[in-house]
Amino acid sequence: MDTKAILSGGRTFVPLRFVSEVLGAKVDWDNPTDTVFIKTSEDSAAQTDQWGRLIRTTGLPKNSSDYPYILADVPNEMYEMGYPFSHPTDSKVSSVLYSTKPEFNKKNVDIWMGRLKAFGALWLNVNYNTIDDVWAQAVFATKMQNSDAELKHIRRYAEWVKENQIQMEGYLDPEPSMIYKDGFGNNFVRSKFRIKFVSYKASNDLLYDEWFLNKQTFEKGVWYEGYADISLSTNVGGDWGSTLKVDPNASLFRNHIIRKADSN
Repeated sequence: MDTKAILSGGRTFVPLRFVSEVLGAKVDWDNPTDTVFIKTSEDSAAQTDQWGRLIRTTGLPKNSSDYPYILADVPNEMYEMGYPFSHPTDSKVSSVLYSTKPEFNKKNVDIWMGRLKAFGALWLNVNYNTIDDVWAQAVFATKMQNSDAELKHIRRYAEWVKENQIQMEGYLDPEPSMIYKDGFGNNFVRSKFRIKFVSYKASNDLLYDEWFLNKQTFEKGVWYEGYADISLSTNVGGDWGSTLKVDPNASLFRNHIIRKADSN
């Protein structure tokens, strides 16, 4: 191999092309979307989604009809988690949105996923030694903005990170086929996450999140993982498809599952 394996974020990264081709797979790179497609001989008759991911038709979750399709590498637990709707009659599940709403096209969904990933990379990775106003401004830029009011709160949190010596790392992996809508116009994207709190003095408000679980003490140096519905919203009417940004009230703990990650 011309590139060594790297351990980062509790995961081991290996050269994708080398490993895949050794196992007899074909690897293609799609430059416009920064996507790697891996195809094996078994994939030729298999059905895939718009992102080239394998769809399964067996061992389906109880609520499989709520989704446009079920992915082979996503566990039923993620599909069967409760919905974040304000009222049952307001529920607009993924299968409905994908089939009836023109805004839910791949171009827009890719934009939303990109914004969520950018937000997660900032939100779940802070270091009291390096955090500054550039970080605060970058987080603010990912959010739906009615005014500069939230920027003040983000800056206040950044100061708390320094004072409380908070250091954490993690990632947010939003799932484009799991998008819901509530009765207030918010869209929720179900996302997988992993987070580890490396250091802190006081255990409260470790994350910039008004729903943070202050009654729960997170062990230092331990990876936690789970699923959360992260809200997106917009203040633009009409053709709002590409304007969705992370909602000011987005939370990792509002509708979620969290537990210690498997040490293996």
